[in-house]
Amino acid sequence: MRIFTKVRIFNPVKCNAIKTFLFVAGSRETAFIYAITSAGATHAVTQACSAGNLTDCSCDASRQGQSTAEGWKWGGCSDNVRYGMMFARQFVDAPERENSSPPPFRSSIHHHYLEIRAPTGRLAIERQMELKCRCHGVSGSCELKTCWNKLPSFEQVGRFLKMKYDSSIQVSPKAKRRLRRRGKVKRKVPVQKEDLVHIHRSPNFCVEDPKRGILGTSGRRCNRTTSGPQACNLLCCGRGYNTQVREWF
Repeated sequence: MRIFTKVRIFNPVKCNAIKTFLFVAGSRETAFIYAITSAGATHAVTQACSAGNLTDCSCDASRQGQSTAEGWKWGGCSDNVRYGMMFARQFVDAPERENSSPPPFRSSIHHHYLEIRAPTGRLAIERQMELKCRCHGVSGSCELKTCWNKLPSFEQVGRFLKMKYDSSIQVSPKAKRRLRRRGKVKRKVPVQKEDLVHIHRSPNFCVEDPKRGILGTSGRRCNRTTSGPQACNLLCCGRGYNTQVREWF
């Protein structure tokens, strides 16, 4: 699974803490990790099904030959995203389901992730399945066409989840294991199943914090000529940077 597609879509300031406290911190970075892991499992298993690499599944031919109101028929063999989602739910969610006594606040968050039909990561793939079609007819007139569903690229899924990360909702627990937004203005707006949610605000990734496994950015190399992830304006967190000139012989 190309879980760490995050390297291409994430602020590099935050990536150095990805293996440590973020898994338990309840931050929006934690929410992103859950989502991208679930999406990665779904994507990898769905691909393996379509390629015939798994004995328990194959591509999805359940609608093959069925006609639609638009005048085309389902054909070929669609990527079996339903099986991929089912497997990911069992595999990725299992450790959390086995935790018999999580803190009440965390339990409510986990309920939001685990008890709905399609958490954000898996839903991201299902929502972005691409309809592919092939025309049939004299000289390619497309009098008839057959269509099937195809997986999106995982980078596309990663970009979608990055947008969800950017709009992640900070929540408070509510009665009956429900969640609500923090802040009086937006409190009445319900939290949707596809939303990323978090408990705590993100820490300052620019400053070293050994207890949380955050390395900070002081001393890291940056590129002042780029606007990408390694740009000095981004990586130095507004603290300025030193320039060194090296001669190569």
